Amino acid sequence: MAVASSQYFVLKPKSDALPAEVPAEPAGSTGLYVLSNDTPSADPRQEWDRVMREYGEHMDFVSPVLVDDHGRHMLPTGKIVVQFRDAPSEEALRQFEETYGVQYLKTNEFKREQLTFKPRDKEIYPPDLIARLKSDSNIKLAEPETMARYSRA
Repeated sequence: MAVASSQYFVLKPKSDALPAEVPAEPAGSTGLYVLSNDTPSADPRQEWDRVMREYGEHMDFVSPVLVDDHGRHMLPTGKIVVQFRDAPSEEALRQFEETYGVQYLKTNEFKREQLTFKPRDKEIYPPDLIARLKSDSNIKLAEPETMARYSRA
């Protein structure tokens, strides 16, 4: 099971370039950046709040990096994959978007009950939104879309 890091954060700037005052490194050619906090607190939510206060005005998306049991980093992309128990109707989909403050992006071509969304409000802490989605009895799975981060040993 992956947990949110209080040291590393994924940033997606509003424009193509990261503002000079944001000390983050590009995550390949993805348009995402990773910010490393040298003095993290123990609570990822507190660190996310701080990052949002300092740099949020320049960002479309900010999330803690997820770290798995083996210490590998997974970078949330800003999208959320949701698998419903049954494929939602158009009306159910509109209601879902409004209830959770998300925007529908696409449906998995092989699995009609699996849809991808993005949060409409960047001020919502991504792990809180995921937890809220997971508590919905109509949802089978809710996970952030992630990319793996590799380094050469």
